[in-house]
Amino acid sequence: MDSTVIGVVLACVASCLFNGAIAIQALETRKVPQQYGLRITLLRTLISRPRWLGGTALGVLALPLQTAALLFAPLTVVQPCDAAGLLLLLYLGTRMLGERVGPRELAGVASIIAGIVILAIVAPPREVSHVSGAEVLVPLLVVAALALLPFALRSVIGPRSILVVLGAGAAFAVSAFCLKLIADALDRQAWAALVVVLAVAAAAALAGTLTEQSALQNRQATQVAPIIFVVELLVPIALALTVVGESWSGNTGTIAAALALTVAGVVILARTPQLSGLLSG
Repeated sequence: MDSTVIGVVLACVASCLFNGAIAIQALETRKVPQQYGLRITLLRTLISRPRWLGGTALGVLALPLQTAALLFAPLTVVQPCDAAGLLLLLYLGTRMLGERVGPRELAGVASIIAGIVILAIVAPPREVSHVSGAEVLVPLLVVAALALLPFALRSVIGPRSILVVLGAGAAFAVSAFCLKLIADALDRQAWAALVVVLAVAAAAALAGTLTEQSALQNRQATQVAPIIFVVELLVPIALALTVVGESWSGNTGTIAAALALTVAGVVILARTPQLSGLLSG
């Protein structure tokens, strides 16, 4: 089997676990008082709930699968595959909420599948990056600053601000890009770099979880989910192109069109009654 196809399969399985985790966590987050938003107290409260911990365990299981996918395929292919998990949420939402699948939902499904298939066909082979820490640090700090902005301005903006949603997307984008660096560090056996990147990925995942859960407490899932998904999808790809030198090797137009299809499908499905009802708990 072609290595890119293996990466796509692993990434799609990881996406199903990630998105299943989001749905389970959302069910519990809505039960926590809103004054805990953007505070570590929110996480302390949630970790006492077995169902929320079960959802978190699914997300943890997804991380090695996502990293393994990046050992076989470029980030340009792997990251859009995160949208595949929305197909699982659509199915679960349809079964649990009794909503019918209509033309809009089918269009979203077709758009995501088409985008992923096109990327798997035309994307270039994976390459191991050899960039210095300084080259990676500056752009990562820019994205991390947006991720931390909701905490710095907590007393000013409050947990209902759109900055909280953008901050969650930025934090998860940092974490997703770090998985690419982790995969490359494993390939190069760069153990010191691996430890540093693992720490950054863990911190970003913690910040993303807190801001995402705070956003889901205070906003409709139809507002939260599309923004987080799109930021988490596009920002790591932009970093892969500008920082680690991932090349689209003459297929720029086709890959851009495939990404546009995937993003369109994400926005369509994230705003459907099936997903919004599921994520709203």
